[in-house]
Amino acid sequence: MVGLLFAGGMLIVAFVIHEAGVEYPLIHLSVLARPNIAVAALLILIYPGFGTTGASFVLADYLTRVQGLRALQIGDALNWIALPQFVLVPLVALLLKRIDARLLLVFGATMLAIGSWIQTGLTHDWASGDFIVSQLIEAVGLAFSITSVIAFAAANVTPAQAAAIAATIQIARWLGNEIGGVVLQTFVRVREQVYSNLIGLHVVTGLPATEQATTQLAGPFGSRATGIGEPAAQGTAVLASIVRREAYVLAYIDAFWLIAWVSLLGILLVLLLRPPPPNPLIPSRGAT
Repeated sequence: MVGLLFAGGMLIVAFVIHEAGVEYPLIHLSVLARPNIAVAALLILIYPGFGTTGASFVLADYLTRVQGLRALQIGDALNWIALPQFVLVPLVALLLKRIDARLLLVFGATMLAIGSWIQTGLTHDWASGDFIVSQLIEAVGLAFSITSVIAFAAANVTPAQAAAIAATIQIARWLGNEIGGVVLQTFVRVREQVYSNLIGLHVVTGLPATEQATTQLAGPFGSRATGIGEPAAQGTAVLASIVRREAYVLAYIDAFWLIAWVSLLGILLVLLLRPPPPNPLIPSRGAT
């Protein structure tokens, strides 16, 4: 994995060097010298990457691993964040005509952080219905943050740099989805390993509490037909699965905390944005 990471980093460096020297580059690095474009690209990288991935991966992975739901059942749970977008996005587009995009972006980031914070109360008992409130709040956050930052970036487009800025924004969006997915998947995997080890330190063969738990969990297997293994071995396997389940729950909680803090970090980046030039897309207002 380290080798792949190093190779990918070298390819990115080579790409940047190539783009800086060719006559017709895919990305005009000069547009990144404009703070509004550079910060907007970074925000587009953050919110679709971590916000959308939080719903599409962390929640879906929890429902699969812990609750054992199928793909169709997981889709029903994710509808609470997907379907409201059909109403929220046009609403945000109307609000952009009257309200500074930066204010709407701050509101969206705050709502996204609140939704993720609610999900940090996760336990292994949570089912699809327990995510409705947090999903609806995150739906508002994603609609406001993503729509506002894209509109703000588009408002800074000049005819001479239209193609360059559009390519930069598109690449930032694509990279955000990839980086967000990889970071969260790796984060959950590593945190699960850490928590499995920490919980396992308290589940040691020979301890009275461990023996008592194993005996209780082995009880239902005592009357089963032989062929599924000794009852004690089955009880030990069940105990191991419980440890793994709780380790994953704690890892998902950490992932929701990560998404919340990254969302709040985006609010600090908004402070670096300056009013866009006069344009018909969004009103030009003073600095907030």
